[in-house]
Amino acid sequence: MDNNKNRKIRIKPVLWFIILTFAFTYTVEFTLIANGVRFDGDAVQSSPTLWLLATMWIPGIIGIFVTLFIKRAPFKELVPALSLRMGSIGPYIVTILIAPLAFAAIYILTWGLGLSSFDPVLSGLAKLGGVEITQKSVLEIMLPFSILLGPIINFIFGLGEEIGWRGFLLPRLMPLGKTKAYLILGITWGLWHAPLILAGFNYPGYPISGIAMMCILSTAFGLFLNEMTLHYRSAILAAFIHGAVNAQGYGIWMWMFPNANPMLGGGTGLTAIVIWLVIGLATMKILTRLKQTDKS
Repeated sequence: MDNNKNRKIRIKPVLWFIILTFAFTYTVEFTLIANGVRFDGDAVQSSPTLWLLATMWIPGIIGIFVTLFIKRAPFKELVPALSLRMGSIGPYIVTILIAPLAFAAIYILTWGLGLSSFDPVLSGLAKLGGVEITQKSVLEIMLPFSILLGPIINFIFGLGEEIGWRGFLLPRLMPLGKTKAYLILGITWGLWHAPLILAGFNYPGYPISGIAMMCILSTAFGLFLNEMTLHYRSAILAAFIHGAVNAQGYGIWMWMFPNANPMLGGGTGLTAIVIWLVIGLATMKILTRLKQTDKS
């Protein structure tokens, strides 16, 4: 992504993007919720439904629409305008390593603080699926699958979001400065999840405070995601990171460490916020040094 120093933010496309993204997303989700869709109880422990995965494409579609029809960019400029480039393979390999290590740290911290129990054979998932799960199958099949294939499976849905959030919105907020841009994007991204949280997704039993927590979590995770996107100038990488993290977040960890309070522990609570802030700050420092090395 280009240097944003001395540039002024263009409010019109930013407002169009936010208004349309929220309008379409909230309309779809509140309509489904009004017709009985909930994520309380066992539903919150299961993978997101297909319609929920489909709504992840709304930010991307709106980002493309605003670029072509509000900003009136030529179609041939769509790829650079939204940073739709893959870039080098290195950061993708790093992502495959960082995502499971981050969740291991999150859940070990959760367990160490007494915020969850420990179930190495995933008995809750076994009961739900009606099959026996052994510790060997967890370590030799399920965990490797989530690490190696999970990011690829989740990539297509992460791409829908990241074309919008990191491809379109992030660079257009950067004239405000990195701190303001990251905060605005994090809060906006968190509020975008509000209908789902009100319906029990991620924070069952905490509909209002859960929305606030999602804004904080989105900002904390966004620190790492934004730094990687800006440094490598790739919304494709952002989508891969998003997919890798979702593969871990909705994978075996929450079954291996069940009963965590969603506000305090697990992949949605304070433990996750702390770990992602540490990872984000470390990433910022490392990438700054790499940039200085490249210039010297």
